[in-house]
Amino acid sequence: MVRFAVAIHVHLARRAAASVAVLAVATVAHAAPQGSVKGTVIFEGEAPERIALRRDTDPYCAKVARLDEDVIVTRGKLKDVLVRVKNGSFPAGKATGPGAPAPPALIDQQACMYAPRVLGLVAGQKLAIRNSDGTFHNVHGTIAGKLAWNKPAAPGDPDLALEAPAHAGDIIDIACDVHPWMHAYAVVQDHAVFAVTGEDGAFELTGLAPGSYTLEAWHPSLGTKTLAVTIGKGAKAAVTARFSYQRSDLK
Repeated sequence: MVRFAVAIHVHLARRAAASVAVLAVATVAHAAPQGSVKGTVIFEGEAPERIALRRDTDPYCAKVARLDEDVIVTRGKLKDVLVRVKNGSFPAGKATGPGAPAPPALIDQQACMYAPRVLGLVAGQKLAIRNSDGTFHNVHGTIAGKLAWNKPAAPGDPDLALEAPAHAGDIIDIACDVHPWMHAYAVVQDHAVFAVTGEDGAFELTGLAPGSYTLEAWHPSLGTKTLAVTIGKGAKAAVTARFSYQRSDLK
């Protein structure tokens, strides 16, 4: 009887081990692509001078001096550049990542400025606008000159949860009619493989399967640049890239 019980135990253990092995193989087979592009956006030559904003029309805003944010260059690195795999350019059969993320993308109104000034959206994703200021704003969004929304944002109000009929490639231009220096841009993609540069000009795109891709960099004042990259396998799955802008690119 003991031998029979031991035999059953060994048989069940082998079946469990086989199941684990099959699960491990399936997990590896369906693992997310590991290819990546890491790089920097630079500004060559002398950067445009940043002008002090006139904010004395609102005493609350006038408490803090700010410079314009049209072109922000720090030690040759360019901020506020959205870098993405070009919309519609994923190789046939290559995954483009998940659909629209569930949480809304957030823009905060801080010190009478938009933060961030540039952000990316996946088509269908909502946009939340927060007012952290002690003054009144209105949120005026347009797409190619057509009104998307125009909403009040008083101090202490809940975040605005906004939807727009935006499609991949659209840019939602966001302004405050009360404070004309306030401006932000929400750039829409058909996938989630994008990044926006900070003061270090750095970006990283991940989750790319092997193949050839067209990268696109967009800046509100300096326009669009493109670059072709190829993601390989193994050690060639991680590649580097660099975009370069200069004064002559100013619109």
